Amino acid sequence: MARPLCSLLFLLSASLLPASLLPANDWSADDDTFDPSLQSVVIGDRSWIGDPSPFVHLASSRTGYTYVNATNYSGLDPAVQLSLMVPLKAGESQPPGGGMLMLNQEQTEAFIKAITDAIESKPGETNEGVQIKTSLEGAQWSLAAANDNDARVLHLENKTKEKTHRYRFSVNASKKLLGAIKHSLEKLESPAEE
Repeated sequence: MARPLCSLLFLLSASLLPASLLPANDWSADDDTFDPSLQSVVIGDRSWIGDPSPFVHLASSRTGYTYVNATNYSGLDPAVQLSLMVPLKAGESQPPGGGMLMLNQEQTEAFIKAITDAIESKPGETNEGVQIKTSLEGAQWSLAAANDNDARVLHLENKTKEKTHRYRFSVNASKKLLGAIKHSLEKLESPAEE
């Protein structure tokens, strides 16, 4: 008797929560649109913030996810922050990759153009890549279109002193990422009225 009552209470309480707080059963890695109403999604056995774009960290072959938001940290211009998160495996204390780009308005607009140009480039076209300027000193990011098993992909690359990390995005994941970046840029351009 107690178990059915608990189940009923759980269902009732879950039905009262906004849909943006519930697991996103309809989230798809192949989706090319960004949904700003999603606060988090459950993918596999993990929860990810927002409506993330999937990517593959090439050195580890692990699928990671992005988080994009508008920031206003002390000492930096207001910026769009793009975080690349590669999940840990049990027993690891550090992920094999991951990174962050902080882009002021001008840098964000240049990054949007670079992603758009890479998405629109034709398969087989050679693309040497574009350097991505960021607000963080010493960051060495670049973006290039590439082919992977006859599929068009985008490579976002970060060179550090120790190694180079390359992150592969499908075209659809790149389009979703582009939507998230544009959404965060709009938030930067029109801050909430106080």
